[in-house]
Amino acid sequence: MIYTVTLNPALDRYIVVERLLMEDTTRILSETPYAAGKGIDVSRVIRELGGQSVALGLVGGFDGMQLEGLLINAGVMTDFTMISGETRTNIILREQAKNRQYAISAAGPEINATEIGLFYQNVNQIRNMDYLILSGSIPRGVTPNLYGQLILAGKKKNAFIVLDTDGKALHEALDYQPSCIKPNIYELSRLAQRDLQTESDIIGFCERLHDKGIPNILVSRGKAGLLLSSTEQKIKAVAPPVEVDSAVGAGDSVVGGFVLAHSRGKDLADCVRLACAAGTATAQTPGTELCHRVDVEDTLPKVQISTL
Repeated sequence: MIYTVTLNPALDRYIVVERLLMEDTTRILSETPYAAGKGIDVSRVIRELGGQSVALGLVGGFDGMQLEGLLINAGVMTDFTMISGETRTNIILREQAKNRQYAISAAGPEINATEIGLFYQNVNQIRNMDYLILSGSIPRGVTPNLYGQLILAGKKKNAFIVLDTDGKALHEALDYQPSCIKPNIYELSRLAQRDLQTESDIIGFCERLHDKGIPNILVSRGKAGLLLSSTEQKIKAVAPPVEVDSAVGAGDSVVGGFVLAHSRGKDLADCVRLACAAGTATAQTPGTELCHRVDVEDTLPKVQISTL
């Protein structure tokens, strides 16, 4: 079974207005709630593409209950740890007249030691873990080292572990050697402490990470496509040009597609192909909406695969 972890989930409110008015009433044309957070997005994509996973994380309050209910209604299995604080709410505001989008992101609740201890116990008690996806930011009150401890817990279960985070949490977790990391080009450049402009730059730095025990690095690069550097292969995937509506969730869709294909025994080229198609399909949807299966299936044969 695939398990996804979202330590700082959110209830996203996608609001559409005609235009923002100064010192006057701006009326909402439509409002849609989404269960959000990077690991949750991965679970939603896996479900949309015909797979199944279990979403783990920390939720609390009425917003946390609504978030869980949205996932249950969407057919996503959950096993959340309840916390005393209220799950954060983010606002994604679409101004139609100017074709602009604004994202207002909340910090989220502070997690206490008892709550993180309960969550860690829940992870340790899982017996059928084949894949563990660790995604997103670390909430307040939790050390960035937690991802390292979760990687060790996954390794004890012989799970394939994917890490998708940034900054100190990513840097510290590398010492625990996850099976795969999924930075975008900017996150990888921050990790390298220099601007990685060319594919040679990217591959060169990935080789250094391989030497540190990271066997797979999946780098998302927007229109330039995906690049997978493994200890055995270097694979590039490029999708046809599309009209981007919102790139929110595209990276999470890449992870969902890659892991789902990998869990089905596909070779690395096919895993990268599905990852690229899922990310591209998500970029065509509005707000925090994710890919639709029909769009992924339409894009899949159009993805160009090459080896480097």
